[in-house]
Amino acid sequence: MVNNKKIFKNTIVLYFRMLLLMAISLYTSRLFLSILGVEDYGIYNIVGSIIVLFSFINNALSSATRRFINAELGKNDISSTRRVFSICITTHIFIAFLIILLGESVGLYILNSYLNIPVDRMYAANWVYQFSIAGACVGILGSPLEAVIIAYERMNIYAYISIAEAIAKLLILYILYVSPLDKLIVYSFAILIVNLLISGIKYIYCIKSFPICKYTFFFNAKIYQPFLFFSGWSLLGQIAYVASTTGVNMIINNFCGVVINASIGIARQVNNVVYNCVSGFQSAFNPQLIQTYSSDNLTDHKLLLSRASKISYFLLFICSFPVLINIQYLLKLWLDVVPPHTATLCKLMIISSMIEAFGVPIWMSMQAIGKVKFYQIIISIINALNVPLTYIALRIGSQVEIVFVINVIIGFCILTFRILYVLPKIKYGLVSYLQTTLLPAILVTIIHSIIMLLICNFMSSDNNTIYFVSTSIISLLLSLFLIICCGITKSERVILLTVMKSKIKHRK
Repeated sequence: MVNNKKIFKNTIVLYFRMLLLMAISLYTSRLFLSILGVEDYGIYNIVGSIIVLFSFINNALSSATRRFINAELGKNDISSTRRVFSICITTHIFIAFLIILLGESVGLYILNSYLNIPVDRMYAANWVYQFSIAGACVGILGSPLEAVIIAYERMNIYAYISIAEAIAKLLILYILYVSPLDKLIVYSFAILIVNLLISGIKYIYCIKSFPICKYTFFFNAKIYQPFLFFSGWSLLGQIAYVASTTGVNMIINNFCGVVINASIGIARQVNNVVYNCVSGFQSAFNPQLIQTYSSDNLTDHKLLLSRASKISYFLLFICSFPVLINIQYLLKLWLDVVPPHTATLCKLMIISSMIEAFGVPIWMSMQAIGKVKFYQIIISIINALNVPLTYIALRIGSQVEIVFVINVIIGFCILTFRILYVLPKIKYGLVSYLQTTLLPAILVTIIHSIIMLLICNFMSSDNNTIYFVSTSIISLLLSLFLIICCGITKSERVILLTVMKSKIKHRK
C-alpha cells in the first residue's frame, strides 16, 4: 500500500536539505570562481570529467545496488538482503581497484596528451587529477552505504550528512583564503578530505543502524549472476551517458578551450541547484516505486508512477520558469565575472532537466521490472548520438549552444521511448497515462508560458530586482493555480486538501 504520510514526511525533510544546500552551493560556487579564477575553475571541471569518464562502472553498480536492496526489502527477506549487500560491497571494492588502474594509465594519457590545458597549469592539473582519483574511489566504496540509507527511507539522516558535507565545503573557503600554496591544488586536496570524513560517517551509521550491513566475503556464481547481469546492461547505459556528458565536454574543450568549460561548469551548477527542487521528492518516491512492484502491487505502482512523473515535472517547472526569464540578472547578481555563453547554456540545460524529470520515475519503474537488456541497448544508442553530433556541429563551425540544443532533442527522444516501452510492461494503458499524466503537464506549461510572456512584455524591466521579484511571485501563483485547476486529478485534489486541513488543525 502507498505510504503517503511517509512520502510526505521524507519530501519535507529533503526539501529542507535542498534549500540549505542550494544557499550554500550558490555562495561557495561564487567564491570558488572568484578565488580560483575562470581558467583554474575550467581546469578543475575538465580534469574532474576524466574521472567521471571511468566512474561509469560505479554508476552502473550503484543503480543495481539501489534496485536489488529495495527489491529484497520489499520481500521482507533480511538474510537475502544481507547477502545482496555483501555482493555489492565486494563488487564495489573490485571497481575501485579497476578505476585506479584505468585512471593511472589511460586517464593520465588523456590528461597530458589530449586536453587543451595551459602549459603552466599542467603541474597543478596533475595534482588535481590524483586527488580526484582518490576521491572517486572513496565515493565508490561509500555508494552501497548511501543506497542502504535511502532504501530504508532514513531521509533525515541522508539530509544531515549532506548538510554536514556542505558546511565542510564552506570551511574550505577559509583554507583557500589563508593558504599560501597553489589554490587549485589545495582545493582538490581539501575536497578529498571532506569525502573521506563523510564516507566514514556513513559507514559508522550504517553498521550501527541496519542489520543487513554485515559484510561477508563469498563467491557463488549463481548468486552473483542476477546482480552482475543487471549491472552489465546498466553499464552499457552508463557508458552512453558518460559519453554524452564527459565525452562531449572533452570535445568542447578540444575545440573551444577551458574558458567554455568554465561556462559549462557554472551552467551545470545552476542546473543542479534548480534540479534539487525535484531530486528530494524523487528520492522519497523511488524506494516505494521499486518495493510496490517487487510485492506484486501493480495498482499502487502505477498510481505512484503517475504521481511521481507529474509532480516531479511540476515542482521543477515552478522553480525553473523564474530562472529562465531572469537568468542574465541572476548570473550578474551571483558572479563577479560571467563567462561567455553561460546564460544560454543554463537555459538549455534546465529545459533538458525538465524533460528528464518526467522520465526518471519511468526509469525507476523499469529498474523495478529488472529486465533491462533491450531497454538499455536502445537508450544507449540514442544517448550516444550526442558524441558524433557534437563533433560534427563544432567541426562545421557551430556555436557551443547548438551542442546543448542537440542534447534537448535527444532527451525528448529518450522520454518518448521510455513511455512507449515501459508502460506496457506494467500494464499501464498509454491513453490513460496521456490523459492523467502527460497532457495535464503539457496544458499547464503552454497556458502558463503564454500568460507569463504576455505579462513580461507589459512589465518594465528597468529595475531588475523589482522585475525579478514580481515575475517570480506571479509565476509561482499562476503555476499553483493552473496545477490545482487542470494539472492534477480530482482524487489528488482531495488528498491535497486533506493534508492541508490536517496541518491547519495540527497548528491550532
